[in-house]
Amino acid sequence: MALQHVVLFSFPRPLSADEEAEMRAMVASWPDQIGLMDKCRFGTDLTGARTRGYTQLLYTEFADAETLGRYQAHPVHQQFLAWIMERDCTPLAFDYHLDEGTVLMAE
Repeated sequence: MALQHVVLFSFPRPLSADEEAEMRAMVASWPDQIGLMDKCRFGTDLTGARTRGYTQLLYTEFADAETLGRYQAHPVHQQFLAWIMERDCTPLAFDYHLDEGTVLMAE
């Protein structure tokens, strides 16, 4: 069953412009380097007014939980995880199935 994986990222200090570009480049490489997701989006909030310190959001969709697990174990994802942990990131992740109970508006 398809599922959505959302992650918010909070860092103890603002990332430098170079770090922001590096983070974006890492995520942008995933469709080619990992290739397991059906959708991948990454962005920053427009104002930061209501984010409680979370500065970036990653949105991905996967065919099923097994595929999500393969993505999470992939070396390219593990490298990204190490990169954010080196910067003392506090990620907040949320996964749920995409089904008739959660998809309220079809695309």
